[in-house]
Amino acid sequence: MPWISLLVLVPLLGAMSMFAVPEGNGTQARIHALVAALGAVALVVVVIAKFDRDAGGPQMVDRQSWASEVGLSWTMWVDGISLWLLVLTAGIFLLAIVASCWGPCDRPRAYLGLLLLAEAGLLGLFSAGDLVLFYVFWEAMLVPFYFLIGIWGGRDRRQATLQFVIYTMVGSLIMLVAILATAYIARDVTGQFTFDIDQLRGVAFTKNQSTLLFGAFSLAFAIKLPLWPFHSWLPRAYSAAPIVVTALLAAVMSKAGVYGLLRIGLPLFPEGADYFAVPLIVLALVGIVYGSLVAWRAPTMRLLVGYSSLAHLGFVVLGIMAFDTQAAQGAVLQMVNHGVVVAAAFGIVGIISLRSGAENVDGVRGLAAGAPRLAAVFLIVAMASLAMPGTNSFVGEFFILTGTFRQHAWAAAIATIGIVYAAVYMLRLYQTAMNGPREGDGRRVELRAPDYLMMLPLVAVMGLIALWPAGIVGATTTTLNRTIAPAQVAAERPAAQILATVVANPPANALPLPGDPAPATQGATP
Repeated sequence: MPWISLLVLVPLLGAMSMFAVPEGNGTQARIHALVAALGAVALVVVVIAKFDRDAGGPQMVDRQSWASEVGLSWTMWVDGISLWLLVLTAGIFLLAIVASCWGPCDRPRAYLGLLLLAEAGLLGLFSAGDLVLFYVFWEAMLVPFYFLIGIWGGRDRRQATLQFVIYTMVGSLIMLVAILATAYIARDVTGQFTFDIDQLRGVAFTKNQSTLLFGAFSLAFAIKLPLWPFHSWLPRAYSAAPIVVTALLAAVMSKAGVYGLLRIGLPLFPEGADYFAVPLIVLALVGIVYGSLVAWRAPTMRLLVGYSSLAHLGFVVLGIMAFDTQAAQGAVLQMVNHGVVVAAAFGIVGIISLRSGAENVDGVRGLAAGAPRLAAVFLIVAMASLAMPGTNSFVGEFFILTGTFRQHAWAAAIATIGIVYAAVYMLRLYQTAMNGPREGDGRRVELRAPDYLMMLPLVAVMGLIALWPAGIVGATTTTLNRTIAPAQVAAERPAAQILATVVANPPANALPLPGDPAPATQGATP
């Protein structure tokens, strides 16, 4: 059974089925969207049940010929890295659709259909086993977000969508050139023309080729993250988008960039990854400090949470580029943690801003007296964002910092500044909104029955990960060892740190390709 392909097709078919819904029938559109989102979650549960935690390579592979003449195929699979991003995507989109179905929504058929298209694009991206297919889904997910911001966005939606598209398209076009160059150069090395990601592992690119290709891919990934200084599209897009769409941008779409580094950058271009490791670590550190400082002074709650994401994702990049198994485990765990925490944070911001009519940080005060349950949930989310011991984020950041300290002690030391400033901006937000003198009726923003459907699952997942982080980390270990080993070899790390075998492509005993020089014969006389 092609479980991974079905996982992508279910939300896609749900979006297409919206065309059969009468234009004014919002109830039927909501039912279609909920059924499709629940179907994706059900398939994710099946994938988790069938997943082998000890296998490091692709699992549940669905490979169908697409255009074999030019090396294209429909190749979908899952491994220890993509598994949890599929879970995150299906879960967060279900909650986003629940929130959209309950609240007022203009043109629900089109809005919910675009949400399902975005979900299908991201699920396809996180399970694509072919570079061209990866690019197709990379571009496909951009289209629904463009319309969601451009049609349902706020005052500056036109400028926001234009800037968002220009930034991402520049990176995407560079990545397309890099994909074609990868396939053609690999063909000269292996004699096989393919875009299959797993079959391209171990190709002996020259150092210059590896460096240029990694640089092209990482530029596209850095823009999508976003990584400082490629984040200029973030303030307008996050401010103009509907709050549900902003949550999806931060919680799910931002993971596409860091996933690309793990899926493509490190295993395919290890020499390039080693060349750019320190520069990317420096950019990540600048992003951690810069994002924290700007979040501290952000005028609106939405921008405060958005810039905090810039800082948190800097930790993820730091963990990946350390080329350390423990740091990489923390990076994958923190991708999931960040997605859950930032979705909950934007959910709280949405509740407060929509019901109080104020989104400025200083626009609401003393809400806890009238909304004690909201204050309790807000405190849990704030503590998780601070990575306090006992929260789900603590384990992820601890893994990242300890693994990074083992390789680059200076980077780990600088990164701790972000932890200090996180306390400043999150406590500022919580104390201002929840405590202090009462201004207005806090009962207006108290959690209601529909809010529990969105917030309680997120809080429950935070608690589950805090109590049992090994549930995620244990399933990633073998895959991550296999993923970072080529970069570790390129960085000349000690053999004790390299926990997977790096296989050359083609192997050393492969037959020579046409045009290769004849091998020297031992013992031959001149």
